[in-house]
Amino acid sequence: MFTNLSNGMKTALQVAFVLAFIGGAIALLLSLGVMRTSSDSHLVNFEVKASGGFATITLKAGNEKISTPTTVTSPWKRSIRIKSGTEVYLTASNPSQIGDITCSILLDKNPWKLEKTTSPKNGVACAGIVP
Repeated sequence: MFTNLSNGMKTALQVAFVLAFIGGAIALLLSLGVMRTSSDSHLVNFEVKASGGFATITLKAGNEKISTPTTVTSPWKRSIRIKSGTEVYLTASNPSQIGDITCSILLDKNPWKLEKTTSPKNGVACAGIVP
């Protein structure tokens, strides 16, 4: 098939093939997000679920703080955009001391931290440093 082509034409076809292959590989990597730079902030979702219908929580997430234990209805959720490198923590206790209590932290809508316990143990804590 390529026997009638000159050596220069064969070389040009080989170069074109290699460039097309490299271009396709780069396009694939870009579409998969492999070469994407990391974001300087993330959407962090905090969630608490207590089978008694209420939970007592504390939260520290950047500028957002609930230092004094505060009673909230369950399920409780809060979404905050947080800079990378920021320490976050969420504690939750079950004032009814009946059933389960769960705290979870999602990072960009993906599960990141999860703790669950069943009474008589009263509390859980989820914490981490935002990557």
